Amino acid sequence: MSAKGFGKKEKFQKQIKNLKKLEKNLENTESLKQKGIHFGNEINSTWATQAQGMRTKSEQIYGHLLITARLLMITALADLQTYRVGIPGETNEKLGEILRLIVVFYQGQFCTEQIISEGQYIKASAVIKQEIEIITRIAEIKQGCAKVGKTPNVKYAPSMLNLHYGDMNDIAHISKPTVLDPFTSIDKGTFKGVSIQPIFHKEISKNLCEIHLSIFYNIILEAIELFQQLYPDDMELVLPAYKLLSIIQELLTKS
Repeated sequence: MSAKGFGKKEKFQKQIKNLKKLEKNLENTESLKQKGIHFGNEINSTWATQAQGMRTKSEQIYGHLLITARLLMITALADLQTYRVGIPGETNEKLGEILRLIVVFYQGQFCTEQIISEGQYIKASAVIKQEIEIITRIAEIKQGCAKVGKTPNVKYAPSMLNLHYGDMNDIAHISKPTVLDPFTSIDKGTFKGVSIQPIFHKEISKNLCEIHLSIFYNIILEAIELFQQLYPDDMELVLPAYKLLSIIQELLTKS
């Protein structure tokens, strides 16, 4: 008589006995669990400290101009969305869909900045890819060519963003080892391997930040146009964002 994977029944029973002996030598299950939780908390704490160190390096690369521009973008878009919150505007299905997309972008942009600045470049590429799809979908809706359930066609994306889409796609799909190599590989001379911790790349960090801010800038342009249509009798609504946008444009140009 045989037991699949172990050969004869006697051999199978011997395997079971050996496993039971090993189990007896292990620590108490509850003790092991508690030690695991403690170690997990230590790892979380260490990781957070390392992430903060990565952020410091990233912000040094961004420089004051890019950091200031982003803060003003957050203010401009938040002002547009909260100025007349709870007061219905002159909406329709098309405007409502654009508004939802702008809100989706705004909710997620905090996360985008965090993962870029903390060196999570592969995850950031996937998120930026989605942000390009958001701004592209808005363009499709305005042109009347959006297809429900279909990925937005990046040929409708604002200038240059469609060129970045392919790069973000290559990284996010994680199917090309040579593309992933710079994000994970370490070379100590005596050996080569992969790093469990994120690897800081100043050029990649700044490039991803600039692409994200370019999308952010275009989202604000769309939001200004949208809110003019939602509240045509209240042009003061868009003035703060419009004035901030001119400052932002100057900062981006200088950077």
